Amino acid sequence: MKKIYSLLALPLIMIMVLTSCKKSFDSLYQNQNKPTSVPASLLLNGILNDMYDAPYSDAEKWDQYYIINYDYYGNNRYDFGSGSNYYPTLKNVVKMEEEATNSGLTEPNGYSALAKFFKAYFFTKMSLQMGDIPMTQALQGINNLTPAYDPQKKVFQQAFVWLDSANTELGTLVAKNASGVAGDIYFNGDLSKWQKVVNTFRLRLLIDLSKKADDADLKVKEQFATIINSKSNYPIMESMSDNLQYTYVYPTNLYPNNPGNFGFDALRYNSSATYVGLLTQLKDPRVYVTTEPATALVAAGKSPVSFDAFVGASPGEDLGTMYVKTNSGQYSLLNRKHYYDTYTGEPSIQIGYPEMLFNIAEAINRGWIPSGPLGNADAYYKAGIQASMAFYGIPESGPMTLSFLHPGASLGTYDTYTVNVDFNSYYTQPSVNYAGNDANGLKEILQQKYLALFRHSGLQAYFDYRRTGLPNLTTGPGTGNSGRIAFRFKYPAIEQTANTTNYKAALQSQYGGNDDINGVMWILQ
Repeated sequence: MKKIYSLLALPLIMIMVLTSCKKSFDSLYQNQNKPTSVPASLLLNGILNDMYDAPYSDAEKWDQYYIINYDYYGNNRYDFGSGSNYYPTLKNVVKMEEEATNSGLTEPNGYSALAKFFKAYFFTKMSLQMGDIPMTQALQGINNLTPAYDPQKKVFQQAFVWLDSANTELGTLVAKNASGVAGDIYFNGDLSKWQKVVNTFRLRLLIDLSKKADDADLKVKEQFATIINSKSNYPIMESMSDNLQYTYVYPTNLYPNNPGNFGFDALRYNSSATYVGLLTQLKDPRVYVTTEPATALVAAGKSPVSFDAFVGASPGEDLGTMYVKTNSGQYSLLNRKHYYDTYTGEPSIQIGYPEMLFNIAEAINRGWIPSGPLGNADAYYKAGIQASMAFYGIPESGPMTLSFLHPGASLGTYDTYTVNVDFNSYYTQPSVNYAGNDANGLKEILQQKYLALFRHSGLQAYFDYRRTGLPNLTTGPGTGNSGRIAFRFKYPAIEQTANTTNYKAALQSQYGGNDDINGVMWILQ
């Protein structure tokens, strides 16, 4: 019996050895230095950084806030290339949801709610740039390498579904006083702040759809009214403290204009006549903070605090001519004291309270809603201007100290002046005082919104121009594209080879078969 037992045991031992060998061989294929899972908080942190639109980028040129005057650094042409590709970020959004579930969190949780917001944010952002995009069949990996394109209308419809769900989930979590999320660089996990962002962003998208306000499926006006009339269910931003803004911290993340690049860049970027001209026309004190007086004009005897001492360059001007004029002091530069003096600068607003106020004013002006909690369009318009000025530390009434870099000096050597400002005097100017719910009033709203978006929110000012024609963006030899402001970005080049059939079908259905930067997408028709 003992001999039989040994023979029976032998196969079992062999199986154990073979199994052990298989595990050993399998382990050879595993990179022990590469994690197979990532905490949801770490994925969230990366996603939040991906959604950051930095100042000192091409977007500011295309918004015509400031412009390049030296061809080594680029140009001011509207020869758009590919739009943004946020699909890798969206894959991380899906992974973030999975990891939150794997960690034991049940839905709804902060990560699942924010995932819906991110999907709405990134898909619509790409669509606003290019038109129809893959959405429904996207993010499936090897299960579908050639996703079909969704119509732009469907992208926005789905975005509103996601945003509504995100608001509901966040509201539930806030009511339960549930724990927030880790890795949040904007609000440190405060979900009540994020709920306001979700609904404020939804108002932005509805305004982006102003040309489709009467679409029976989208119900743009009705959605806008629902949010404004139901503060308890759809909280929105209430002050500047609710801004979704990127804050700079030395030495880990620096403001894009800083002492380190002052010597290379400070003379290579002009203030644009589109922006500066509007400020000086309105005698707006924000010009003192954001811009410097033209040194040649000051040297010729003009007061450095006179509004006509500030002169922007036309974006359409030939680059060589602009370079010569800038270096001879004929044009204003960005205020180098304000933008280059420190490594941390001012926060960059991504979705903000001033913009929201102007969006509500526009909705009232267009007749979508009769009024809001603050009152009529005038009240929102005025509050938007005040919020923007407060961002720059401009008092409503009293003395204001100005600092400009002394001509030819290095950082740290400034000329200081004092002017008296009075918001009521500013506001009662016919060119500023709200004209009423008509075309003139709408023009005023859009102009002030443009001023408030200076160096904030990426391409939002360009998107507003594209749908309204305001403010008037100038063109010429320097802007290229045959004197036209391009209407869209091209699709990523990889779509031509990796998703050819769907790519061609999308172009044919929208732009006559051409990936045309002057093509007019559905949202603008």
